[in-house]
Amino acid sequence: MKIFAIINNYASEAESIFGGNEPDWYEMPDSSILRSGNPFFVPDFADEFKVYPSVAYRIGRLGKSISPRFAYRYIDGYTLAGAVIAPGLLRGLRNGQRPWTRAVSFDRSCLLGNLEPIDTLKKNEVFRFACGGHEAEYSIGALLRGVDEIISMISADNTLKNGDLILAGLSPEGLSLRPDTRLTASKISETNIIDINIR
Repeated sequence: MKIFAIINNYASEAESIFGGNEPDWYEMPDSSILRSGNPFFVPDFADEFKVYPSVAYRIGRLGKSISPRFAYRYIDGYTLAGAVIAPGLLRGLRNGQRPWTRAVSFDRSCLLGNLEPIDTLKKNEVFRFACGGHEAEYSIGALLRGVDEIISMISADNTLKNGDLILAGLSPEGLSLRPDTRLTASKISETNIIDINIR
């Protein structure tokens, strides 16, 4: 399976840590997945780690060069997700014009909630992420390009397969991950979709 993390696709006043202003993506390996209920151990290869909220869509069938109007047929579920990134390391790699992989794509760097039926997701659904006393809201309505366009964009160059995940738009506002805190994410006033102890 592949995991596609879409950057520069979320409306916010915060500056993108990736630079640029057009939607793009990077890939994460399946070893990056950490499911809700399991602890996240803060790595020691950088000074700071933040989690950047997103909604994640699961692909349910094989497809290539998918038209936006048919893209919904390829989604079989969604969940909340958080991409863990070392922002200081990322800045250093960008400034040195080097690949980003070490800062954005490592073991357990993709925090995933429990899969939900796609028909339960509202067009302008708002979610709340919280960690260490800080909160961030994430709105589906703030995505600059909808998942239909994103699926079409990715599938122009990549064959999408059953089980692939698309993090449709990383928020540019991250929450710091520190030991002895707890990351939760949920629909407003509902039970947690993500619940992870940070160690």
